[in-house]
Amino acid sequence: MAISGGCLCGRLRYRLKEVPAMAVNCHCSMCRKHSGAAFLSYAVVPNADLRLEGEGLVAFRSSPEALRSHCGTCGCPLTFTFDADPDHTWITIGSFDNPSLIAPAENWFVQDKVDWVMIDPALRNFPGGPPT
Repeated sequence: MAISGGCLCGRLRYRLKEVPAMAVNCHCSMCRKHSGAAFLSYAVVPNADLRLEGEGLVAFRSSPEALRSHCGTCGCPLTFTFDADPDHTWITIGSFDNPSLIAPAENWFVQDKVDWVMIDPALRNFPGGPPT
């Protein structure tokens, strides 16, 4: 099943070959700042399964290990990549046309979460970053 999504203004669109196998909620301060929300939800896809359409994707090196991107017109956050894993891209689930297709299975950086966010104990929860 192909998945589609894009930014708020519609200038950037993407297609995924299938529903991603993994999704997470990240509670780190950089994800909060990038999204303007209490946490950011991502799904990971192999780069070979991702097709970006349109122009205006702006990349930002948010740390020595990672690159984030957003639409240069509307500012919608779209992707995140780890330098240590250049073959995969994390896509913001909120930018999916149907974000209900995948639910996060993990919470990352739980130690940094906003106090009023409730953590689901049924998910795998990690105090710090992604498990290795």
